[in-house]
Amino acid sequence: MAELVIRNARITNEANSFSADIEVNQGIITAICALGTAGAGEVEIDANGLDVLPGCIDMHVHFNDPGFIHREDFASGTRAAAAGGITMVVDMPLAGKPTVINTEAVLAKKNAVASKAYVDYCIWGGLVDNNIGEMAAMAKEGIAGFKAFMADAGPDFPFVQNDVLLAGMLKAKQLGSLIALHCEDDKLVKYLEEQEQSRGNTDVPAFLRSRPPYTETIAVNTAVTLAAAAGARVHICHASLAASVAIVEAARDKAPAITIETCPHYLVLDTEDFKAIGPVAKCSPPIRSREEVEALWGKVFDGSLDVIGSDHSPSTCDEKEAGKGNIWQAWGGINGVQTMIPLLLEEGVRKRGLPLKRLVQLVSANPAKILGIYPRKGTIQVGSDADFTLIDREGDWEITKESLYYKNRHSPYFGKKGKGKVVATIVRGRLVYHDEKIIGNPGFGRYIEVKN
Repeated sequence: MAELVIRNARITNEANSFSADIEVNQGIITAICALGTAGAGEVEIDANGLDVLPGCIDMHVHFNDPGFIHREDFASGTRAAAAGGITMVVDMPLAGKPTVINTEAVLAKKNAVASKAYVDYCIWGGLVDNNIGEMAAMAKEGIAGFKAFMADAGPDFPFVQNDVLLAGMLKAKQLGSLIALHCEDDKLVKYLEEQEQSRGNTDVPAFLRSRPPYTETIAVNTAVTLAAAAGARVHICHASLAASVAIVEAARDKAPAITIETCPHYLVLDTEDFKAIGPVAKCSPPIRSREEVEALWGKVFDGSLDVIGSDHSPSTCDEKEAGKGNIWQAWGGINGVQTMIPLLLEEGVRKRGLPLKRLVQLVSANPAKILGIYPRKGTIQVGSDADFTLIDREGDWEITKESLYYKNRHSPYFGKKGKGKVVATIVRGRLVYHDEKIIGNPGFGRYIEVKN
């Protein structure tokens, strides 16, 4: 008898869709068989009328644990992930104490979160201006790679100048590891911010003027140039512009190992929304115009974009409210791990006709391939981890304060409604979310080592 049987599954992988029954034992898919032919299961799920996707992977979250758990911790963050159909998260190295920039911090992070996770996880290490010598030992701990900033990220996480960035890429190449980059030009952003602030401008348009599109594209151009020179694997985080994707696309003949990600807020919200919503929608890079939103959707459709991640960046409600009279005072970051999949199902699949297999590429298969954990994760195959996201494409949802599992329940999407509901989230054969309830246990989520 199988431990879990999913019957009447309408499966969509990154390349095809088909109907089958699924058998699971010891957390692994052990059989994919014709409808009606699976044996009995200790637990059985009838997926009739539902789509069964490979478990969704969010490569870009900030759960602030340990150190700033008044904003979020691994328990609340991974509960929200489970409720959003996410079976694995990769946590960023900053916005915590200590920042993950050496081996001791990697171990401290692992120890702090191991008893809290509801879904599987990995962590990013950091590349800062003085830790090249730490990278080899950190990589041995199975981290996802090294995140670096090309613009100011605060005193606890020094951003990198081009010389350190190139050195970090060369070291990552030697280690077989991955560099993830926040691409904004620091000197330009600082100059433009100073110009706005010196004039006493404190509203949303002032913030937008301080980070125009070229502050992003200049940094992306630099990143791909250095990636080509180093021959390194580089992942561009949270691109807000189709032009950034086009730069990467054009560079792939010289830098074939470069990938690029965007986020739901760049595909859903525009500058007019930002002005109406206020500081809750503040992030960096900022929300762009409606024309840029639709151009970015074009890159989602044409295959040149690789990944969609939430960039879940929590804060207290007070840290957002501080920007109501002065946008410079607001926390820059958007809660998004729970709402990513429903928003993409509504805005992409239902409204724009995005093929479901393309969504699977963006949120399951490609993240797993970039991390080097495919086909263990990111696909539905015999031998793969039994991670599944079950969705009802006709299921209605509405984003309300009460529906969120975040520690601080603010969102720029309050009141938004749509179709495409997460019905169940299964991690290694175990239901962790079902019918609007968290049913998993903290500590069940497992650290997934990346072996380069």
